[in-house]
Amino acid sequence: MRRRLTMALIQINVPDDVKARADAAFARNGITTPAAMKMMVTQVAHENRTPFDGVFSSPAARELGEDVRRDMLLAEAQEYGLVADDATDARTIPDDVLGELGLTAQEVGQ
Repeated sequence: MRRRLTMALIQINVPDDVKARADAAFARNGITTPAAMKMMVTQVAHENRTPFDGVFSSPAARELGEDVRRDMLLAEAQEYGLVADDATDARTIPDDVLGELGLTAQEVGQ
């Protein structure tokens, strides 16, 4: 007797531009983003390992991984308005950076 497979739904949220670029990259290989994600999850399950295995295994890498995770959580909280956004105006280059580059605000149109 054949066993009936049940299916689980996996959903992720990514910025629209990230999805568009991923869609284009996968389309070059003749697959959709959902098909690529299904392939990846299936391969990880079959092999019992991920492309990230070992990446965060050293103490320095684990610390970096925790920093990245914390920064990603903070960015998401800022995106949803849960915490204040500390972003600065990216169109203005700080004076100390200009000084290190040997430029003045006038030279870059500020």
